[in-house]
Amino acid sequence: MAAKIIVLFFCFVTCLLPVCCDVLCQNGFCTEHLKKAANQCRPTAPDCGYNNATRSGLRLPSPTICNCCDYCLPLYGRNDECSLGGPGDGITIGRCGHGLTCSNSTRTCVRMKTPCHDAQDQYDTRFGRNEIGAFERRPFCDEKGKYAAFECVPSQTCFCQSVEGKRLFGEVLYTGPLQNMPCGCSRFNDKVKSLIDRNVPYPVAGPACTGDGNFNPVQCLDNRCFCVNRITGRRTGSEEINLTRQPITRLSCYDKELDLFPQLSEGDPPYNMMTPCYKNIEQKKKIIEGGLRGGFIMDYFNTFDGMECLPDGSTGRIGRLVNGSKICVNERLQRIGTYIADPGTTEYNSMDCKCAVTASLMSSSTSRPICCRNGNFRRIQCHRGLCRCVDSDGRQIGKENRSVRNLDCFREINNDNWQHC
Repeated sequence: MAAKIIVLFFCFVTCLLPVCCDVLCQNGFCTEHLKKAANQCRPTAPDCGYNNATRSGLRLPSPTICNCCDYCLPLYGRNDECSLGGPGDGITIGRCGHGLTCSNSTRTCVRMKTPCHDAQDQYDTRFGRNEIGAFERRPFCDEKGKYAAFECVPSQTCFCQSVEGKRLFGEVLYTGPLQNMPCGCSRFNDKVKSLIDRNVPYPVAGPACTGDGNFNPVQCLDNRCFCVNRITGRRTGSEEINLTRQPITRLSCYDKELDLFPQLSEGDPPYNMMTPCYKNIEQKKKIIEGGLRGGFIMDYFNTFDGMECLPDGSTGRIGRLVNGSKICVNERLQRIGTYIADPGTTEYNSMDCKCAVTASLMSSSTSRPICCRNGNFRRIQCHRGLCRCVDSDGRQIGKENRSVRNLDCFREINNDNWQHC
C-alpha cells in the first residue's frame, strides 16, 4: 500500500486498535457484582426469545455497570403504535423494526420510503403483471431501507454494491439463493472516496481488499503490517512486522493465494508494499511537487485522471497496448481473451470489460455470458432457446422471449446484426 498517499487510512487503523479497560470491568467482575441482591438483573422483554413474524427484538448491551445484564430492545411490526419522542409524545420501550419508521401523522410503524424500497415495489408490480424474467431478483434492502451489500445475477456472479445500489469493486461466482457477500472492505473504500474533498490534489487509498470485496488479511500502514479480520477489518492479535526488516510472508495471516504482488516480498530488505499502480501515482506526485518547488507546472502532469487504483491495489481491468488500443486484463495484469477496442471508435469510449471479467470467473461453466468485442455485455443474452435483455452489469431487464425481435432492447438497438456488437 502506498503509505504516503493514505490519508484517511489513519482513521481506519485507529478504529482497529484494541482498547483495553481493566480499571473496573475485569474478567469475573460481573459474577461477583451480581451476587449482591441489589444488583440483580431485571427481566428482559420476551421479544428476543421469539424472533418470529409477529414478535422480534434486538439484543444489546444493557445500560448497567459493565453491561452485566442482558437487554432486549423490542422491534415493533408494521402498523404497531410507536413514538417519535419529545414532550407529550409518550414513551415506548422499543422501536420500529427493520425497514420501518414511525409515521409523524399516524404514530404507527410504516415502511420506509427509500430508493431500494421503491425498487422492490416496482418489482412487485411487474411480478403481478407477469413481467418478471427468469434471471431477475427482487432487490434486497437492509434494516435501514438501503440496498444490501451485494447483488447477484443467478447462474452468473454476485458483485458488491453501495447503499445507493451502485456497483462496486468485488465479484464472485454465484453459488445459490442463500449466498452471503459482506463486501465490508469494498464499501469502506467507497465511503472513503465519497468523503474526500474534491480539492484534494492526489488520489487517496483506503484499506486493501481482496477480489470478493472483503478485507485483505494483511494491512500495512507506513512500514508496519499486521493482521485483520477479513469480514470486519478489525485487527486480530498483537502480531506485527516492520517492512524495513521483514516481509509480510512472516505474518501468520499471510495467504499466498491472495497476494497479487508476491515480488514485493522477495529479495533483501527493506521491503515495500507499494503496488505498481500506487508506485506510478507516487512518481507522478513527486514530479508535480518538484515542479511546484521549482515555480512551474507541467500541464501534462497536473492531473491524475485515469490513474485511480482499485481497492486491491491493481490498475483496473482495462489495459493498453503500445498502439493505444484497449484490452481487458485481470487483477494480475494478464490479458483476458482477445477483447480489444481501437482508439477513435465507439467501442473504445464505452469499454468496461465487465462481461470479460465475469466470463473469466465462469471459465469452467458451460453457460458463460456472450461479450461484445470490447468485453462489454452484449445487450441480448440467450440461454436454452430463450433470449433476454440485460444491462451493462449483465442483469436481466424484462421478460425473456423465444424471438429476439419481440425484445424491447432489440428495437432499441435497431440492428439485425445484434449478435456482433
